[in-house]
Amino acid sequence: MPPESVAALARHASLLDRVRGDRVYEEGAPAAALLLITRGVVKLVRALDSRDVIIELVGPGDVLGEAALTDGGRYDAGAVCVHPSTLLAIPRDDVLAFVASNADAVRNVLAFLHASLRRAHQRVEDLSVFGARHRIARLLLRLADWTGREDHGRVVVPLALSRQELAALIGTTRETTIRVMSGLRQEGLVEPGRRGVVLPDRAALELVAGESP
Repeated sequence: MPPESVAALARHASLLDRVRGDRVYEEGAPAAALLLITRGVVKLVRALDSRDVIIELVGPGDVLGEAALTDGGRYDAGAVCVHPSTLLAIPRDDVLAFVASNADAVRNVLAFLHASLRRAHQRVEDLSVFGARHRIARLLLRLADWTGREDHGRVVVPLALSRQELAALIGTTRETTIRVMSGLRQEGLVEPGRRGVVLPDRAALELVAGESP
């Protein structure tokens, strides 16, 4: 996009700083804004049997609220911060007006939607091909990229997720998640940390994530 076009859109954006547990928006609410995560991690949740079920984690560089790109759209999931987060929010009317008047923006929107579809296909492929051990390793590495910090050769991931939440994110049972995490801990690849986990040997965990199915 030309810098002047980006600057024009940026004038409509608001900066949102949120703490852990804050709701960015509710499931089913009118899609009032398109949001870009610049810092932190947000979980997308849907209400099921009187409880929230995590369907995805998103982090820096990811876009939320795609429904704002349509007329009358509603958020198909709630968004809750699981880590202190900063987001840029652009009102729906401004987004639609910008897209309508910029051919480059139309192409970018199509590319963005295509990328979202590819991620969905990749997740289905992972669920179909790879085991829980591989999927947990990949998730831990992704969390490390988003929020991890180096500490004497180890990676500290200050993101507390329950075993049930981990199970929902990788599409398995709580019991399987407990078994896999216990195995990774015995191998020295994962350690419990204060409000999160520690990865003592990231390179070794990357080997697990890259194992053949």
